[in-house]
Amino acid sequence: MSDWYPGSRDAQIHLIETWLRVFLTRATEWGIPEAVVTELAAIFGAAKDILAFVKSGERTPASVVHCNEIFKDLETQARYIKKHYLLVPPLTLADLALLLLPQPDSTYTPVGKPTGQPSVTVTYPGGPHLLQVHLTFLAGTQPLDSRSDYGYALYRGVMPQGGATLEQAASAKHYLMKPPLDGDDGLLHYRFTHRRTETVSFAAEEAGMTAYFCSRYENGKGEPGDWGPVVSAIIP
Repeated sequence: MSDWYPGSRDAQIHLIETWLRVFLTRATEWGIPEAVVTELAAIFGAAKDILAFVKSGERTPASVVHCNEIFKDLETQARYIKKHYLLVPPLTLADLALLLLPQPDSTYTPVGKPTGQPSVTVTYPGGPHLLQVHLTFLAGTQPLDSRSDYGYALYRGVMPQGGATLEQAASAKHYLMKPPLDGDDGLLHYRFTHRRTETVSFAAEEAGMTAYFCSRYENGKGEPGDWGPVVSAIIP
C-alpha cells in the first residue's frame, strides 16, 4: 500500500482539518490524549497561516524555509498520532474512511521491533534557555531493518541542583530527584521525530538546572527498541 500521508500541502491541510473535526467527538473514545490533539491543532494553525502567507505576494526566502519546517512538524505529529492511536482495531474500517485514511493492506509482511539504539548528543545553539539535541545511530549496536520506517522517540527530564524536592517531583513539571539511569527512570516523552536535530526550549526559571535526554527507535507499528545512553547538559 502506498504511503497514506498526502504529498501536496493543500491535501495535508485538508487531511488534518478533517482529523481535528473528527477528534472533537471521537478522541476520548479512541484514547487520544487532549495534549496530543492540542499540539496537532497548534501546529495545524501555524501551518495554515504560513501556507497562506507564502502563497501571497509577500513571501520571502525566510518564510519559505519556515513553511518547510512547520509542515515537517505537522507531518511528524500526524504520523505519531496515526501510529499510536489510529489503529485497526480498535478503530473500524469505517473510522478510517471518516479520517480519509486508506484501508489496510491485506498482505502481511512481518517486521520486528527495532534492534539498534540511537545516540544522543547535546549542543548549545546560542539562544536563552535552549538546547539542541542531535540524534544518530549508536555505533556498535545491531543494524535496523531496512524494510521499516523508523523514527526517534525522544524523552527528557529536568533536575534542579541537588535533586528535586518531593513537592517539585510531584508538580506538573515532574522534576527529577536523581539522575536517570535510562529512559524509563523518570523521563517524560518529548516527541517522536524523523529529524536528526531538535531544538528544545526550557522555562526561564529552569536555567542552571540539568536537562537529561534519552531516545529509542520506534518502528511503523509503534514498537520501541532498546534505550540508547542517557546524556545531560546544563540549561543556559
